[in-house]
Amino acid sequence: MKRNVLGLLVICAVIAPIAAQASVQLPVGTQEIGIQGNAKLGSGWDLNLNGSYGKFIKDNWELGGTASITAKDENNAISGKLGVFTEYNFVNSTNWVPYVGAATELAALNYNNKNGGDADFGKSGDSWALNLKLAAGLKYFINPNIALSSEVNYNIATDDIEFSSGKAKDSLTNIIFGTRFYF
Repeated sequence: MKRNVLGLLVICAVIAPIAAQASVQLPVGTQEIGIQGNAKLGSGWDLNLNGSYGKFIKDNWELGGTASITAKDENNAISGKLGVFTEYNFVNSTNWVPYVGAATELAALNYNNKNGGDADFGKSGDSWALNLKLAAGLKYFINPNIALSSEVNYNIATDDIEFSSGKAKDSLTNIIFGTRFYF
């Protein structure tokens, strides 16, 4: 009896994702709200939170707005970005949807160098810049209206607006995870 129950559970675990495939569709007019981010907790914490709203202007092609905030314990750094993005989704016959995207954002950084060393890039300050973000990611649709996402993005700016390893920098690569809601 236990063997039959175990076999039935294994069969259900294999068949359920296949039966649950929603035949993902992202037609023109579909709207998306995205929440993404990453966090490092403990000593030397940092937090990166991104939000987006977009609308599909063609099947699988989205345009929208994005906002993000990053706060780091390191030198009391806080930065924000506000901009527009585009994303193309490679819809296929599975619930896995790869995508590529780009964004242009107005970005700002404020930090305070606690050590005050002259050898460091900056003592304290504010920076404003135009940021270009290139992204590649993967969405997994758990149902037709909700997807889990993971993304790698590369940011390059016209000034030093990213804070990492004790210095302000003009580029950064992020790995972020999130959820997307469609309606």
